Amino acid sequence: MKDLKKRTITAIILIAIMIPVVYFGGTALEIVTMALCGLAAYELEHMFKGEDGWHFYGITNIVLSIGSFFAFYYAFMKNLPIIVLLFVIFVFIIQGFLMIFTKETDSHSLGNGLITIFYPSIGFSTLAFIRNIEVESLWHNGFFILLYAVVICMMTDMFAYFFGCKFGKYKLCERISPNKSWEGSIAGTVFAVVFGTVFAYFTGVSEFLFNIDSVALLIVLTAVLTLVLSVVDEIGDLFASKLKRTYGIKDYSQIFPGHGGVLDRFDSYIFVSTALAFIILIISLF
Repeated sequence: MKDLKKRTITAIILIAIMIPVVYFGGTALEIVTMALCGLAAYELEHMFKGEDGWHFYGITNIVLSIGSFFAFYYAFMKNLPIIVLLFVIFVFIIQGFLMIFTKETDSHSLGNGLITIFYPSIGFSTLAFIRNIEVESLWHNGFFILLYAVVICMMTDMFAYFFGCKFGKYKLCERISPNKSWEGSIAGTVFAVVFGTVFAYFTGVSEFLFNIDSVALLIVLTAVLTLVLSVVDEIGDLFASKLKRTYGIKDYSQIFPGHGGVLDRFDSYIFVSTALAFIILIISLF
């Protein structure tokens, strides 16, 4: 009962903060997503330090993760991929320097460092990009596009949980997440496809993404995309769970009392936003 009260209070506070930030977007959203990126990078380094030890290398990775957030975000917004290329080169130069001149850095810690730098930064920068993208045909620019991604994640996770608890018999990936079942996973994807497709069609997101006149084809393409993003949602969740299981932790942190850390709450969202941003950028080329 005490945990439920804690979870409820935390959820109310998070919703009260995130709703106006997402609605208005702009600089406020950039600041919040940057902060979430930094906190997520800290959680990863805190997890890795149990094996590698907490040192200057970890602090450098957190700083580089925040820098990576800005590099990816402005590369997406300004359509300047050269920014990403230059920053990635810069990161590898710094990592190479640290491997040579610091005793704490080896090939294993290098891999952990690259996860810290790019995992949260790409995810949260795409969240900000999707919301702040300028779309004349949609109300409030990318607001509904981001909500489309949120609807997919919420429906997938919620119905996978309820159907998994009620009907789950066959384990989806027992060695990573023993509570997840195929029955729950399929149910979550089905409901995500239904709700996500309806939402995208009636808010104009479908037309923005595919820009075709045939209603039937528009609905079919949106349903296929929603199905893919729902699967990506579950992959994102399993990826985060795999990292936690590898390092023997239950939650990434207790930043959100009763809910765990940033990555515990946003693991699937940042995977879905990354995939959706990639699709938007590909579509923009044609």
